[in-house]
Amino acid sequence: MQAVTAFLLLFSLITPSFSVPLSTKSRWIIDDVGGHRVKLVGGNWAGHIGPMLPEGLDKRPLSDIARHIALMGFNSVRLTYSTYMFTKYSHLTVMQSLRNLSLFNAIDGVTKYNPQLLKLTLPAAQEAVVNHLASYGVMTVLDNQVSKPMWCCGDDDGNGFWGDKYFDPKDWLKSLHKVAHRYRHNPMVVAMSLRNEIRGKRQNAKDWLKYVRKGVKQIHKSNPNVLILVGGLSYALDLTPLKNKSLNIKATSKLSRKIVYESHRYAFTMGQSNDYMHKPLNQFCDSVIADMETRTTFLTQGPNAAPLYITEFGVNMLGNQTYDNIFLGCFLAYLAKYDLDWNLWALHGSYYLRNGGQGVEEQYGMFTTNWTQIRNPDIHAKLLSVRQMIKDPNSVEPSYLRMYHPKTGRCLSVDDNAQIHAADCLYFSKWSYENSVIKLNGTPYCLAATGNNSPLSLTTDCDSNQSSWKAVSSYQLANRDKLCIHYDPYYSPYVLTKWCICASSGNDSSCVRNPQSQWFQRVSSSALE
Repeated sequence: MQAVTAFLLLFSLITPSFSVPLSTKSRWIIDDVGGHRVKLVGGNWAGHIGPMLPEGLDKRPLSDIARHIALMGFNSVRLTYSTYMFTKYSHLTVMQSLRNLSLFNAIDGVTKYNPQLLKLTLPAAQEAVVNHLASYGVMTVLDNQVSKPMWCCGDDDGNGFWGDKYFDPKDWLKSLHKVAHRYRHNPMVVAMSLRNEIRGKRQNAKDWLKYVRKGVKQIHKSNPNVLILVGGLSYALDLTPLKNKSLNIKATSKLSRKIVYESHRYAFTMGQSNDYMHKPLNQFCDSVIADMETRTTFLTQGPNAAPLYITEFGVNMLGNQTYDNIFLGCFLAYLAKYDLDWNLWALHGSYYLRNGGQGVEEQYGMFTTNWTQIRNPDIHAKLLSVRQMIKDPNSVEPSYLRMYHPKTGRCLSVDDNAQIHAADCLYFSKWSYENSVIKLNGTPYCLAATGNNSPLSLTTDCDSNQSSWKAVSSYQLANRDKLCIHYDPYYSPYVLTKWCICASSGNDSSCVRNPQSQWFQRVSSSALE
């Protein structure tokens, strides 16, 4: 029944509850009309590779794909494109582009499912995709992924930094103008990126700042309504040049309310995949989050705070990569802590052409290879917990805590019979944490342990040792008997208390067991249910 209720709620989301265009206020994205926060959540849809056509249009009607994306509970799509699509190849039709690459199977598929697109030019076909998404209330974020249409990304692929083989600054600015101007009257195109994942041996902060300033001004001149996404150095990992020099945008200008910063992260970032499996996870996850806080998230803090938007993160949707599964819990904890906007890589389940192969499967894709189903409903359900708005900057209600379990994407909830569950975060309970007591808001009850491997309970005896909880790692809470709150649905349907895993003195650097079943994050919240 709960799954049916959640599906009906997602269906209701097809009707947008926001207005466009969007702007920023401090670290939040807001709508221009009411000043209400709009949290952008969704997926990436690739359209930057050889054919320069958004993937999957040979598998299913465009309207069906757009509708399915909305039914997933997503309100935005980051749609990638190549510079050359708007400069060198803007005259090509979809049919010509596919035929030039001998993609005859793709031609047959598009003929079957989306024949209306074949005679359109590539930019017109992209616009048709944007318009279909808009018809289902889904906003588009246009991302300049590469210049030359190809798979991204590598240090030496010629697409990484201004002045590289395929990355001509004048051509780039020309394409930004063309794209921004094309969509100047379409308010559902809410944002444009300057460039995806700046990288390579030639990258440097001085030139990065110079070209970022040029790109920002070009987009805003051509379309003053869109948000402008600024990604940092080293594959969108590093925005620290802004600690020393600003973009020099007048604080009172309209442009100053259009700048959003973007960042990316994967398990494989900086070659760290194996570290998630072989290093003490409490400490390693803390170090990963500290790295993001130092290099990107710092922009969300202080008097000049700005929004940070995670426009790429992802995991193998087949569920068979252990390091990805562990990374996801760590990263969801980070997304929940800061309540960040995000787009998952990826929506698409296949490619027309990738690295010479036709019909290649995208194992990170939400859709199956035939684009008809969600590949991994479990991961999709976890994502819904961070789809919700957690912090509402306009709220006048008292703040509270959500007890969030990143490994499963569930929240502690108390039912009508005073039983504690790890439930879908649509049904969370409100908590407070003070003087080592975790109390259910509006009641005399607090959380208590009843013994090892026993269900967590509620009690009114909030002064007992069993009701005193101390943080023994960033996300583990233990009572004085060293019992931690524990939830593993494969072991028990109940939230238990069990001996703490890898939390000796809060810094057990020798333990490499996975403690994520005991991660319960106290997420400061202000949004209404």
